[in-house]
Amino acid sequence: MTRNWVTPVIYTLIALAVFYVGVQLFTNTSSFLSSIVMMIGIAVLIYGAIYFFFLRNRIGSGANRNEMRKYKQAVKQSKQKHKAPKPVKAAKTNAAASKSTSLQKKKSKRKQPSHLRVIEGNKNNKKDRASF
Repeated sequence: MTRNWVTPVIYTLIALAVFYVGVQLFTNTSSFLSSIVMMIGIAVLIYGAIYFFFLRNRIGSGANRNEMRKYKQAVKQSKQKHKAPKPVKAAKTNAAASKSTSLQKKKSKRKQPSHLRVIEGNKNNKKDRASF
């Protein structure tokens, strides 16, 4: 039963607020605009303070930050591994070209250690399949 009278009251308040804003906009425009800018500025300051003191530490904290750091490192290593070699310019002499290709071969042989590792286990203890 309380909903029956609450809804018209809310609509009436909203209509009065819109009417007041319209009257202020047409009669006292400079004061209205300065108060709007002031309200927006205060809202931004309050939001910034709440974010700085409460939300900033919660969003990127602990395990999330550590996992993100590991993910970025893995992406970086993957990009380095799959990076296409740069084309060699034809203007170089044969000796310089052979030196650069030999350096590239040496570089390609030396691979970065992978971020994945093998977990050592009992490899020699194979189960006897006849005992099943």
